[in-house]
Amino acid sequence: MRDRSLVSVCLPLPVPTAFTYGVPEGLRDGLVPGRRVRVPFGARTMDGWCVGFPEPADLPDEPPPKNVPKKGPRKGTAPKKTREMKVIEAVLDDGPLLGPAMLDLSHWIAETYACAWGEALSACVPAGVRSGASAATVLHAKLAIPEDEAREAVAKFAEKQTKRSRMLAILMEHPEGLAVRDLVRAAHCSDSPAKTLARHGLITIEDRPVDSDPFAGALPEPPADVTLSDAQEIALTALYEAVNARRHAGFLLHGVTSSGKTEVYLRTIRAVVESGRQAIVLVPEISLTPQTVARFRGWFERVAVLHSGLTDAERRRQWHRIRAGNADVVIGPRSAVFAPVPALGLIVLDEEHEGSFKQQSAPRYHARDVAIERARRAGAVVMLGTATPSLETWWKTHKGQLRLLRLPSRVGTGKLPKVEIIDMVREGLETKRRDLLSRRLVEVIKRTLRRKQQAILFLNRRGFSTSVYCSRCGGTLKCSRCSVSVTFHRSHGTVLCHPCGVERPMPRQCPDCSTPGLARLGAGTERLEDAVRACFPGVRFARMDSDSMHDRDSYERVLGAFRRGEVDLLLGTQMIAKGLHFPRVTAVGVVSADASLLVPDFRAAERTFQLVAQVAGRAGRSDDPGVVVVQTIQPTHPALLHAAKHDFEAFAAHESAERARFHWPPHSRLVRVVVSAKVDIAARNRAKEVADVLRGCLPPDCHDVLGPARCPIERIRSNFRWHVVLRAADEPVQRAAILRLRRLGARVRGADLTIDVDPADLT
Repeated sequence: MRDRSLVSVCLPLPVPTAFTYGVPEGLRDGLVPGRRVRVPFGARTMDGWCVGFPEPADLPDEPPPKNVPKKGPRKGTAPKKTREMKVIEAVLDDGPLLGPAMLDLSHWIAETYACAWGEALSACVPAGVRSGASAATVLHAKLAIPEDEAREAVAKFAEKQTKRSRMLAILMEHPEGLAVRDLVRAAHCSDSPAKTLARHGLITIEDRPVDSDPFAGALPEPPADVTLSDAQEIALTALYEAVNARRHAGFLLHGVTSSGKTEVYLRTIRAVVESGRQAIVLVPEISLTPQTVARFRGWFERVAVLHSGLTDAERRRQWHRIRAGNADVVIGPRSAVFAPVPALGLIVLDEEHEGSFKQQSAPRYHARDVAIERARRAGAVVMLGTATPSLETWWKTHKGQLRLLRLPSRVGTGKLPKVEIIDMVREGLETKRRDLLSRRLVEVIKRTLRRKQQAILFLNRRGFSTSVYCSRCGGTLKCSRCSVSVTFHRSHGTVLCHPCGVERPMPRQCPDCSTPGLARLGAGTERLEDAVRACFPGVRFARMDSDSMHDRDSYERVLGAFRRGEVDLLLGTQMIAKGLHFPRVTAVGVVSADASLLVPDFRAAERTFQLVAQVAGRAGRSDDPGVVVVQTIQPTHPALLHAAKHDFEAFAAHESAERARFHWPPHSRLVRVVVSAKVDIAARNRAKEVADVLRGCLPPDCHDVLGPARCPIERIRSNFRWHVVLRAADEPVQRAAILRLRRLGARVRGADLTIDVDPADLT
């Protein structure tokens, strides 16, 4: 038996190595890899993970003392003390939280995504499980003053304390109060303003018990009597064969919108459950609604949900329930890929192209690739489903890494909608105006409303105006901490920096030349509201964006009203663009299809195609034909033309050829290194060092190093940003670069270094 007097401990810190601690004899029983321990670290204690037991002979020798005279220390000086090894203070939990398979997977994540093993280990277990959360309570905020006094306070704080003003305004809209976490999310700030308001007696904050399962009311929706299409039958035959073989297999289920992908998911999951195994279903966070859960609960009795809307206590309860084998199906966003199911048989990744599957903080993993790797190790099936696959996933089907299953047409009598592209430059020349809604789009929506049908308007920009400028000197109002233009939000009378969240009152004059009055350009969803009121008087409409969705129930309240026919027109950002099924929607308008095309990123065309194709898919999902009007100033752009034809394969062929010319993914593997510092020259010099290291450690014929260059967003939160992008010919070259980069350290000489493997964007 291996000696357990020493233990290797990984801490949740950005350090690449494990630390060795001694183990007191009384703590050795039950200490196994995957179990947590409490250890001293510097002047504090931390909770870490046991990952192994090194032998004393494996430890490095104590380095020889320097500058010691041969004849011993000088008279009057004490000999240098040898540092004593620290010992662990406690063994935590009732047993290991992670088994050997998850330990190995977390190590793979650390090596693949250039993060510390301790960071990857902590990502595998929810915080509520690690903290032992037990109390299902939440802090609740509510107005403590009459509404007229609150209105006066809102006006009083509007000039200098905008966050307090905004919080009071939000609470005025919710007389019953809000959870503090929902309040701060809606106000785009910390909880500090709420505490200040409570201290002054304007609001009350109290601890309340909650029903911590937001899907407790999702009553099972019985399976419908569905006649499968021929394409669905073919797909299911292949999936059943893979499930019954109990071997790893990977599939891409490429089906147009409303082609019955969910039905294929459900039937495949049923086969897995009947075989005594479990399934994990990953969905974008915004798609996780009570209706989604209700449909799965109609098919399966034991369904668990893991997502950020749960309290720590509820997430802990669900996690332990899953680990005990008391859940056959686990539904959740990207972090649910780590759900501790005892016998994994299937992982489904719905809307696999969604950017939310990429984690933006360490560990910066992509749930799609982690799902494929976990399924491979477990001998399970993985199924990726979407109407608009990412080019990386599409490329995997051509290389034989995934098997392609097609659902080329809608189920039942539904037909793909007709898509019309409107040239807004020509529209402006003909009308001599700069209207937000084209004549054709207004005509289509009016006709839809007359027929008592429903419409959707999509604009992927928040706020009222996307930029504020001075008509005299031409200066654009920018954030004081970031190199981006601020957005005017009329509902709060403020300008907001979306990258960092800093907000201030709308200036009354130009800060550069003092000219009174500032002009506003661009349009967001708030301005779209004005256009809707002007063009469609009396219409019942609702807006859905991150500004109007104040709490976790807002999304479902609005969708529920739309589903019941209490709302005729729904407008909003990308949260209304996908995953929604409303049979009475026959008209969809894409107000500014160019917004995502203007982003300086090689994936701009791909994202534009996906957004337009997905939002177009909301129309014509029943017997009534649908019409989609796409407004643009680039009417001949290939992404829009192919989206109008619902032709993903033609778009993928064109875009893949363009990417191949410049060696962008999927024809290469990327590693992006972002260096940020308070001093510009420090960030630049550090980025140059990174570029030199990459150029010097790899053969020149198998990689391309771009940079150093300023990031498209040069400054965020007062930090200057430079980046270096490595385009590697293949995965082995990418891994060699990652290994070299990890040795540079996460923070050196006043500059932060972030390594992003397979980055989702380059801004």
